[in-house]
Amino acid sequence: MARTILALGADIKNRFLLARGNSFCFGPDIGDLSELNNFRRFRKEITSAVKNSQPEIITCDLHPNYFSSTLAREFFPSRNILSVQHHQAHIASVIQEHNLKGPLIGIAFDGTGYGSDGHSWGGEFFIVEKGNFSRQAHLKYRMMPGGDKVVVEPWRMLVSILGERSFGLLKDINEQDKKLVLTMRAKNINSPLSSSAGRLFDAAAALLGICLCAEYEAEGPIKLEALSDERINESYEFDIVKQNGCSIIDTDKVFLGMLKDLKKEKDKCLLSSKFHNSITEIVVDTVKKITRSFKVKDVALSGGVFQNNFLRKKVIERLSNLGFNVFTNVKTPVNDLNISLGQYYVSGSSGKS
Repeated sequence: MARTILALGADIKNRFLLARGNSFCFGPDIGDLSELNNFRRFRKEITSAVKNSQPEIITCDLHPNYFSSTLAREFFPSRNILSVQHHQAHIASVIQEHNLKGPLIGIAFDGTGYGSDGHSWGGEFFIVEKGNFSRQAHLKYRMMPGGDKVVVEPWRMLVSILGERSFGLLKDINEQDKKLVLTMRAKNINSPLSSSAGRLFDAAAALLGICLCAEYEAEGPIKLEALSDERINESYEFDIVKQNGCSIIDTDKVFLGMLKDLKKEKDKCLLSSKFHNSITEIVVDTVKKITRSFKVKDVALSGGVFQNNFLRKKVIERLSNLGFNVFTNVKTPVNDLNISLGQYYVSGSSGKS
């Protein structure tokens, strides 16, 4: 018998999904649920959607304090609610779109998402088989001094990565503010950990001086991509180390290389291109390492960072040339608007097992 599933989606770019069996429809693109009018609309749309079709399965993001997760508990207090990790949902959306059956490597690069260890994720590599996700590698955890404040003040991420070496690049930032952020990092004050790829792009943009404080979403990464030249193939070094069975990707050498090039007054176009190429090489090298253990040839890419055309095209080209079958979101965006589709897939998979 076909079951009714309600997938509540993410918080920043919300779009829920209501499904019965294999037929499903998306709700409207509501936007950021932290904005009161958007949350009111979300409540109204959910109320209307479930009026004549009570869901048997409710699924939401793993983050316990997301507005969408809170609403799930409020609307369905006596029901078992399935919480799905944000980046697993990203990859699951690609699996659902392309009806992929076999094991694959899932790569989720975005700004943020609550991880199963309580840290903020966003630079993740999974092995996915029969609906089960195993985290095989991730970008090195970085401190975010001030928490989410780093999103609007990306210079904070640069200080987090380079410390006092970044001060000379941040002449427009108050000296006391820089020292405060350095102290926060040193004493671990309000500095949650993140493996986010998006935060690395923020820091790189701050290093080049093209976005110290963001006036709109992803301003730094957008400007960084605009500076890049696809004809440049140089890159920086990076390290991949094994830790407790998981590969940790350390980009310290990437930022030190950029700093060195900047001091030599090399063109910012070159630096930006080398940064993008370095992220590409990180993806390729990590995929090759995982494949040695799991013999997998299918790769799924998702997450907001892959809205970057330079990065997405280079990653797909490099992996395809190595014989991998690369899939990404086509019918749905690669950003958080695909989260509910991934939640639907995971809830269906868990229900079948």
